[in-house]
Amino acid sequence: MRKTVYILAVFLAVATVSLPGCKKPTAGWGSLSGHVTASVSGEPLEGVSVMYGDSAVMTDSEGAYFYEGVPDGLQGIRFSMGGYYPLMKQVNITAGGEVVCDVVMDIITAGWAVGAGDSGYGTILYSSDAGRSWVRQGSPSMVPDVRLKDVFAVDDQICWIGGEADTLHGTTVILFTKDGGATWSNQGSSLRTSRPVSIAAIVAQNKDTAWAVTSDTCMVLKTINGGGLWSVCRESSSVAAYSALTTLDGRSLWCCGKSADGNVVVEYSPDGGTTWSEMPVNAASSSQTPTDIYAVPGPVLYLSGTGSMGVLRSNDKGSTWVQALAADVDIRALEACFDYCLWAAGEEGVMYLSRDSFSTREEIHPGDDVYSSGAISSISMLRDAARGACSVLSYSGEIGTIYYTVDEGRTWSRSSVPFDFSIESIDFVGGNN
Repeated sequence: MRKTVYILAVFLAVATVSLPGCKKPTAGWGSLSGHVTASVSGEPLEGVSVMYGDSAVMTDSEGAYFYEGVPDGLQGIRFSMGGYYPLMKQVNITAGGEVVCDVVMDIITAGWAVGAGDSGYGTILYSSDAGRSWVRQGSPSMVPDVRLKDVFAVDDQICWIGGEADTLHGTTVILFTKDGGATWSNQGSSLRTSRPVSIAAIVAQNKDTAWAVTSDTCMVLKTINGGGLWSVCRESSSVAAYSALTTLDGRSLWCCGKSADGNVVVEYSPDGGTTWSEMPVNAASSSQTPTDIYAVPGPVLYLSGTGSMGVLRSNDKGSTWVQALAADVDIRALEACFDYCLWAAGEEGVMYLSRDSFSTREEIHPGDDVYSSGAISSISMLRDAARGACSVLSYSGEIGTIYYTVDEGRTWSRSSVPFDFSIESIDFVGGNN
């Protein structure tokens, strides 16, 4: 059989050479353009990646894109944006022509909320309807009885959760699901440290790569294989404890915390956690503690904190800061949809909504009907900037509930939850956490 194939191959090669005027076809090039809109609202989607091969263009504020230099013929074009289901379209590109491909994308309405232990295990709630209703997930065999501090939803199937150290079993708590929460596994045992550490915040780029920061040590953790192995990528010599971290693209990372001498500090990595630089926050005082950090395209950074720190803003990757929002209460949580819709929330149940980088603001009190003297611990919005949810705690923080909105946070309704839980963090798919 091998000999027959060889002879046939030689014959074809000779025949190809000997035939006059026979040559390989040369590919032509064409262009692709169109608009991307949201399925429910019909609004244009800005920031959608339109990808062919390893290159991409982005949609503008009108949802429009233009892609030059696509080979002619039937090509596969991918459309991707955080918080929306990705699409693949086959488009027949004509040489020298321009083909129009308009796309409608469906938003993902899934999200998770996490909090203190209840009934013998940490609280994990799941919503598939943008926060209107929640069901509890996990069990004592899957989830340790610790306070779960932060959650990051990659998509409607993959999610990471970080919690306080499980001292009873001597394990760091980093929970992971890849089946929408049907099962949860603790990846903390893959982290080789002298003792279990407590996770303050966790973010992910995709199903493989994620980072976490510790609240009781000075470590930044990273995985590049879906949590099969977590390792220390940063052990700061000056930070005593971290509060939060954020990333836009999985390369630029920012962490916030308190330095060893008690000052507010931001640390920056331009390469996914390999190298780091420390940036003191001169606009904050030593009596203040950072609570959250959020990056929006630009990049522009927002930093919240306690003790009248309010919200600070940096336009230069964290080198300098100015106060964007003055507040008499501790601000505990930030959320943003790009830089055109911003939320900040905290003690006394107060929330601020702004559409102009906090130059002006609306003051809102979502949970006054139940916990008027409590606090808002977390807020997360879908990528349509209209729907989302926030967690409201009682004055003691022992119990709380969740509220949802459909109008950017101007009005809130109480969600359907199994019973009152002390919720620390909420995250819907597509945010920066």
